[in-house]
Amino acid sequence: MSIEVDTPPMADFLTPAALKHRLEAPDELALIDVSEEGEFGMGHLLRAVNVPYSRLELLIRPLVPRLDCPIVLVDQSNAVTARAARRLEALGYRNLSVLQGGTEAWAAAGFELFRGVYVPSKAFGEWVEHAFDTPSIDAHTLSALLAQGEDIAVLDPRTVAEHAARHIPTAIACPGAELLYRFRDLVPSRDTLVVVACGGRTRGIMGAQSLITAGVPNRVVALADGNHGWTLAGFDMEQGLERHYGTASEHGAAWARERADALLHKFQLPTVDLRTLAQWQQADATRTTFTFDVRSPEEYRAGHLAGARSAPGGQLIQATDQWMGTLGARVVLVDDDGVRAVLVAYWLTLMGWDAHVLRDEAHAPARAAGRHAPQAAHAQSPDAAAQVIRESQPAPVRAAEIDPHAAAARLAQGALAVSVDSSTDYLAGHPPGALWANRSRLDGVATAAAGRAVLLFSADGESAHLAAADLAERVDSATGIAVVRGGLQAWKAAGLPIESAPEERLTQDERVDTLFWAHDRRRGNPEAMRAYLEWEKNLLSQVAADGFRFAARAPGAAAPQTTNG
Repeated sequence: MSIEVDTPPMADFLTPAALKHRLEAPDELALIDVSEEGEFGMGHLLRAVNVPYSRLELLIRPLVPRLDCPIVLVDQSNAVTARAARRLEALGYRNLSVLQGGTEAWAAAGFELFRGVYVPSKAFGEWVEHAFDTPSIDAHTLSALLAQGEDIAVLDPRTVAEHAARHIPTAIACPGAELLYRFRDLVPSRDTLVVVACGGRTRGIMGAQSLITAGVPNRVVALADGNHGWTLAGFDMEQGLERHYGTASEHGAAWARERADALLHKFQLPTVDLRTLAQWQQADATRTTFTFDVRSPEEYRAGHLAGARSAPGGQLIQATDQWMGTLGARVVLVDDDGVRAVLVAYWLTLMGWDAHVLRDEAHAPARAAGRHAPQAAHAQSPDAAAQVIRESQPAPVRAAEIDPHAAAARLAQGALAVSVDSSTDYLAGHPPGALWANRSRLDGVATAAAGRAVLLFSADGESAHLAAADLAERVDSATGIAVVRGGLQAWKAAGLPIESAPEERLTQDERVDTLFWAHDRRRGNPEAMRAYLEWEKNLLSQVAADGFRFAARAPGAAAPQTTNG
C-alpha cells in the first residue's frame, strides 16, 4: 500500500495577519475554504466561500472563472489544503496561496470565526434592519389581525419549494426578486397591509425593505422572526402551493418599471450595454465578470441571454457565496423587464459588490416572453427545499467506469462498494453492504480495500471520479478501482437493490459534511429555532468585531430610506 504525502505545490503560505491585510485591499481575491460543509459551518472566516474538497473540481470554476485570479485556500488546520492546491493546479489555476495553520491559526491570532452558512448575506440583512429601521409585526399581532378579517396580504419571499414545504397561513409564494415586479397584481389596493414573512429573518427584512425603498404606497412590514417566530408563538403552519404569484399583467409590469427606473436614477446605479458586456466577458483577462439572470428559473429556462447564469435575485442576495467566489469581481445583472435587476443591484452595491444593470434596447424585445407563473413544486422536506443547488462542472475522468450490472457481478465476487455521496444521501439509500466515505478522509477505505477491487458510487458518478484519484494514491493499483457509470441513479434504474441505514450508522464526528448546529430548526425543534434566531441577531456585532463594514449608503443616496414612499 502506498501512502500519500501532502507536499505543497507551488503555493505561498500566508500568515493570518498577512491574509487580513490582503482582505482589506480592493483587488480581486478568492478566499476558498475547502473544509467539508459541516466543518465549515462550525467556524470559518467571514468572507470565505465553502468549496468542499469532496466536490472541489465540480464547483470551483463557476465561482472562480479566471485562472489567474489569486486564490487563498483555507481549511481547519491545513489537513487538505495541499491536496486541494494540487488539484487546482491540474485545472490550470496559477496563483495559489494557503492560510498557514488554517482557521485554527486565524482564531489563535485573535480574529473572528463565524458559525453557520450564508453569513455575509445573513449579516447584511441584520445591517439593513438596523440601518433602515425596517418595521416589523410580531406573530401574535398578525394572528389577531388575520382572525379579525383585516385587509392583509402575507407575501412569502422564499423559493416556491420552501413555501410549499411550510408557510404562514394565507401566505402567497412570491420570491424576493419578484416582490416589486408582481406587487400591483398581488396587492391592488393601497389600503392593504403587506406582511413579508420568510423562514427566519433575512428574506423577510430584505423583502419588506425592498418594497419600502421602491416606494410602494402600502404600509409594509416584516414578520418578526418569520416562520420560526410564528411557530414559537404556538401557531400552526400550512403546507402546499395553494397561493402563488401569477403571470404579470401589462399594467403591473409598467407600474413596477416606473418605480425601478426611479430607483435606478435616484441612486445612480451603474448600467452597461451589450457591447460593453461582451468586451468585459471576452477581452478583459485581468477582471472577473459574473453575469446573472435574476428572473425566475422558469423564465430563465424559457430563454435567456447567452452567457448569463441563472441566479434568482432573492436567492442571490440571500446566499451570495453560492454564486460568487471572487471578492472584488464585477457583477452584471440581467432581466427582461427592467425591474428585478435594479433592486438586486441596489442591494449588492450596499453589500460592497461592483454591480451593474444590463440596459440595452437590443435586449428589450425579450420582455414580453418573460412573464411566467411558477411551476408546481414537488413535495419536499423543509430541509431539502431550503438547499441551494450549486452550479457544477463535469468531473475529470479519473478511473475506469463499469456499468451497474457488471458492478453487481463484481460485488458478488467480493469487491468493496464505497459510496461517496453526502452522508445524508448515503443513509437514505446505497447498494447493500456499501461503506460510506468522504473524499477528504479515505484512510478507512484504503484499509478495507486491501487486496480487493473497489467500486465507487455517487449519485451521478461525478463525485466518485474525484474520490478515485485520491484513493488511487493510497492503495495498490493492482487491486483495481472503478467508478459505477451513472452512479446510484443508474443502479436504481437497472432495478438493482438499495438499502437504507439508521442515523446511528454514522457518528456526528464522521459526518463532516453535515452541519448539526441548529439542524432540526425546520423540523419544529424550539430550542434550535431560538438558537438560530439568536445567532442571526448577533451577527452584526460579530461582523463589527471582525472589522468589516457594509457600505454606508448606495451611490447618490443622502441616507437610507426608512419610510414608505
